[in-house]
Amino acid sequence: MSESSVSPFKHPKPFYLLFSIEMWERFGYYGMQALLVLFMVNKLGFSDDLADTTFSAFAALVYAFICLGGYVGDKILGNRRTMFFGAVVLTVGYGLLGIDCDKFLYPALGIIIAGNGLFKANPSALVSKLYEKGDSRVDGAFTLYYMAINIGSFAAMSLCPVIQKMYGWNAGFLVCFIGMGIAIGNYIIFRSILDPIGSEADFKPLSVRNLGLTLLGTIFVASISALLLKHLVVAHELLYVAVLVVAGLFMREIYRAEPHERSNLIICLILMVEAVVFFALYQQMPTSLNLFAARNVHLSIFGIPVQAASFQALNPFWIMVISPFLAMLYTKLDKSGKDLSLPGKFALGMIMCCASFLTLALVARYRADAAGYVSGNWLVLSYCFQSIGELLVSGLGLAMVSRLTPERSMGFMMGAWFMFQSVAMVLGGYIATLASVPNGGIHATKSLVIYGDLFMRIGLVTGAIALVMTLFVPVLKKYIRE
Repeated sequence: MSESSVSPFKHPKPFYLLFSIEMWERFGYYGMQALLVLFMVNKLGFSDDLADTTFSAFAALVYAFICLGGYVGDKILGNRRTMFFGAVVLTVGYGLLGIDCDKFLYPALGIIIAGNGLFKANPSALVSKLYEKGDSRVDGAFTLYYMAINIGSFAAMSLCPVIQKMYGWNAGFLVCFIGMGIAIGNYIIFRSILDPIGSEADFKPLSVRNLGLTLLGTIFVASISALLLKHLVVAHELLYVAVLVVAGLFMREIYRAEPHERSNLIICLILMVEAVVFFALYQQMPTSLNLFAARNVHLSIFGIPVQAASFQALNPFWIMVISPFLAMLYTKLDKSGKDLSLPGKFALGMIMCCASFLTLALVARYRADAAGYVSGNWLVLSYCFQSIGELLVSGLGLAMVSRLTPERSMGFMMGAWFMFQSVAMVLGGYIATLASVPNGGIHATKSLVIYGDLFMRIGLVTGAIALVMTLFVPVLKKYIRE
């Protein structure tokens, strides 16, 4: 729909319901993420390597099946129905973790993978259907929508570690279950607001056959995912095969596209590959950065005590602070014809990621105390850089897909965006293992050197990649304009 208003905060009513549903769903997911690696290391006795690679395989599978969920939303059940069904499945997974996280860890993670696959692409696809191609509010809408994700994650990452500390691991995970319950309640009460939008399948009568097949597929995905998490080598190999399949389908879409669509799809593919680098770095937050905070950071921010896992909440905190300003800036620059191109924003985002890791590397080398600890205040600055980078890459990734993709394949392309992220999650896990501390632990002064070296290498490599991306901005910008 075309709107005369260009206010970055004025959007159709369905946008705000989708904002709320996404916020509470992400509350559940990021609450679990904040605890999971520390739970594996501190409660189950996993080595750093095993915890990092298990979590990364889990995160990769979470993203890998989003493409399938997008297809179900586009062609089989409809975006609205698939989103709701996925939310119900996620609630079951978090409920199992809340009942007994030791006993049900792998089955619960498998169910969460299946539920997230069904859910994740469909709210984004519904948001994209609210705006016509060329609507200047699209970047601002997806930036604000991305803020919804981070409101939920900030609340969960702040609350769940505190509940876990006070009442145990099961209670910490149970909070995630409550968040998903609120998401489902919001949808049930206000679902009529979404009636005007959806994929073609949403406006057809619900097929019992299709619903049954989707249920059987969900059970299969949950079961195979739980099994794969116990066999990580097989999981990674199957993931690579799945990525190749999706890449092949993507190439088929490019081949079948109309001439005026083809160049946009090619640029979309290039930017997705660039985003893989960013998400490999993003994966350090729940892995190497999380363990770094637990082992080498004073547990306070400007004198306020915090749990080690809660440092991750700095990421959504900064995104909530910065998102409204970026939304207004995009609208203002668009009106004046001076807005940065998508390739330019992606390159700038990578520069911010470089600054984030170089900050930590220099702090570890020059600002640590004699005991091997650094001030938690430095993580505030590092996460600020990382969060700006995230808004410029991940926050605009959905807007990029919406802007450059034909309407007929929106759900699949949203899923492909997340599928490429699954590769990044595996790469991020391998990167995190470069800073693994030996079993049994070592003195903080030694672990500080290990983490500092990793962050320095990440920063330098990321800086080189950012330079290459910057050099290619004019070329990609030219093709988008044409």
